[in-house]
Amino acid sequence: MTERTGQTPDPADPEGLRYAVTQQGIFLGLQFNLLTRITSVQEDLVSRIKEITRTLNEFSGQTSRTTASAPSPSSGNSATSASTLIPENVRLQPEPFFGDVSACGGFLLQCDLIFQQAPRYYQADHARISLIVNSLRSKALQWAQAFLASHPITQLPFERFLGEFRLVFDLPRKQEEATRRLLSLKQGNRPVSEHLIDFRIFAVEAGWPDPALKGIFYQSLNERIKDHLCSQPETDTFEELVTAALRSDLRLRERQTEQMSKPPSSLVNSVRHLPLVAPANPASLPVILEEPIQIGHSKLSLEERKKRRNEGLCFYCGQAGHQVSQCAVRFDPPKTPLLSPTPNYLTQGPIKKSI
Repeated sequence: MTERTGQTPDPADPEGLRYAVTQQGIFLGLQFNLLTRITSVQEDLVSRIKEITRTLNEFSGQTSRTTASAPSPSSGNSATSASTLIPENVRLQPEPFFGDVSACGGFLLQCDLIFQQAPRYYQADHARISLIVNSLRSKALQWAQAFLASHPITQLPFERFLGEFRLVFDLPRKQEEATRRLLSLKQGNRPVSEHLIDFRIFAVEAGWPDPALKGIFYQSLNERIKDHLCSQPETDTFEELVTAALRSDLRLRERQTEQMSKPPSSLVNSVRHLPLVAPANPASLPVILEEPIQIGHSKLSLEERKKRRNEGLCFYCGQAGHQVSQCAVRFDPPKTPLLSPTPNYLTQGPIKKSI
């Protein structure tokens, strides 16, 4: 057998296997003891937090009762004293910010409101920066990671951090962009209420005075609203014009709904007259005859009418091969009358029945 060299134990050696199992058992025992200590420390921390919370609640209750029973001070610091007694909500968090430049202003507004609701908690600059950074996501968080790597948060002023943040994520030349969009904004077929929301947003960002906003808002309305405003009293301010436009839009839409709800008007059947000139196609003139045809002033007898029906003869000219509705003699009578001079009833009027 070849002699093994080195200190690596043979896996098939029972002594080496027993040694390895023993070492694993010792290591697992150490891990178990460590987890036990961590669990006990966590339980101790939870109990302490509960005790602190209970103490704070008792202190808040005593402070509230003392404030209610004590008379209000007459000094000018009453508002400051009352604000210090209001419990601060330090759990508020803004909506996550992913780096969208159009949402930067709203995100910073939420952060500023949270700073105002808990002024003592966010008094330090690093506390404000931490709140903003904790709400960043995606590319915004990547920028913060790169920026704070070269600017330690403990030595960074909040105004410097906020200026760099706005430089990257806030809209550049925001006022000029809002002015351009305000001038090109049109109502179209939208209601005035929906159009007004976009108009007010751009108006605030542009910062234009009231007289200018009045003229721009009037020009942005559609022609239907403008026509209705011409019949209304003249407005003096921008807000009065907004109220009048909303009222006009409401009236016009109610009128449109009322017109759509009406039933359609009944059609009056016009009297159809026979043409004075015979049509080019005799078959296009439907004629329904319920009485025996009369030629000139003569009237077919019942026997003659029965005979022509049985033999398939025309009731008008007495010839075979066609019906009265296709009779050429009837629409183009010969110059020589068959029985007697027969007036052209198509040009001189309807034929009168003989009495």
